[in-house]
Amino acid sequence: MCIERNLRSRLLNVGVALVAIVGVLVLALPARAETPVGQLVLYEVNEALRLKPARHDDTAELSRRFAQASLLGVDVRALAANSLFTDGAFVKADASSNVDMATGRGPVRGTIQLLKDIDPTRNSLDTLLVTGVLEIRGELDLTTAKSTATAPITGRWRAEYRREHGTFSGVFLIPFAIDGMDGYYYVNPPGCDCKSGKTMGYLCKVDVTEFVLGIPLTKAVVIFSK
Repeated sequence: MCIERNLRSRLLNVGVALVAIVGVLVLALPARAETPVGQLVLYEVNEALRLKPARHDDTAELSRRFAQASLLGVDVRALAANSLFTDGAFVKADASSNVDMATGRGPVRGTIQLLKDIDPTRNSLDTLLVTGVLEIRGELDLTTAKSTATAPITGRWRAEYRREHGTFSGVFLIPFAIDGMDGYYYVNPPGCDCKSGKTMGYLCKVDVTEFVLGIPLTKAVVIFSK
């Protein structure tokens, strides 16, 4: 009964999260209509946090959450013709965030590199050629991270060396465990494949390929429009 209540509560929170995710991924930020041109799925393979007080002489009250993160992905999808994004490309991102711990929100900025494997005969990170670079600026929202295991991110992007720019919207999917059940789970947002193929309502079981050193990775699903 305890397991059933835990699961029911989690699914209820996940249902709320999915409504929020749909709003983030579908609604355009600016007043004018924009066309989705690409979708990226990335995994956070490295993150380093620093917590800082409001005043240097008072460490009792931590007010800012600074984070440096690196992400990698192999799921790039072009959503429009002649797009900067190419199906099947690799993607690498480095980003930093500065979140106000009182509001749970703060600015994020980073660089995304789109990469082509110039030697597909073997799996190696030393044969990835940069084909495009995006600069991003936006806001990270951690207010829903604990309750729904999701964290929206929105903002603007521009491409280096090309006159392309627009908005982006996405969500971080934080893996979580459920009492009495094996493994870890993600919220399963619209349009995102469940790699393990093991779904349970709104949930997707974390696949064996979504771990590093036995740690389940936070997943980011981001849509770019212009």
